[in-house]
Amino acid sequence: MTDAQDPRPLLRSSFEQSIHLVGAVVPDQFGDPTPCADFDVRTLIGHMAFAASRIAAAGRRGAIPDDGPAITGVSDSDWPDVFENMARDAIEAWANDAALEGEIELPFGTFPAAVVAMIYAQEQVTHSWDLAVATGQVPKLDPALAEAMLPVVQQMIPADVRGGEMPFEAVIEVPPTASVYDRLAAYLGRQPR
Repeated sequence: MTDAQDPRPLLRSSFEQSIHLVGAVVPDQFGDPTPCADFDVRTLIGHMAFAASRIAAAGRRGAIPDDGPAITGVSDSDWPDVFENMARDAIEAWANDAALEGEIELPFGTFPAAVVAMIYAQEQVTHSWDLAVATGQVPKLDPALAEAMLPVVQQMIPADVRGGEMPFEAVIEVPPTASVYDRLAAYLGRQPR
């Protein structure tokens, strides 16, 4: 596998971005709504942490947690440290080259290990946009992450198969001048800002 095909730098960068955004959430924002209609800020962070636990288990070939969609019971003041520890554990779980070998069974299908890493990088990048919009942190988003993820999601998540078991709404049309994060969000069925 070449460096260009290795998804781990993107996975690491997506978690680093999430760590910074979660760490900057202020106490009165945890109950605020997010563009992801199922989650307020608190539950969104819990969902991002749940995803971190899944990708960590996948990297170690452990049992994949299936009791989500969000980790609960963490105090708002503890979330920055808890999330950072879980995110760093996920990064560490993929540090060994052996993590990229073979296939991994997830609750929604079996995929090559590199694809699993991309799935969870995409989840962090997308939810970091949700969190940034909800908490006024959009200028902190790294556009290079969305640039890298947009063609990946366009390949992995067909525009014509939405709803039902595909947990994305219909693609929303945006002008080509929209920011790359807004184009990514719109492709995944979220209403851009």
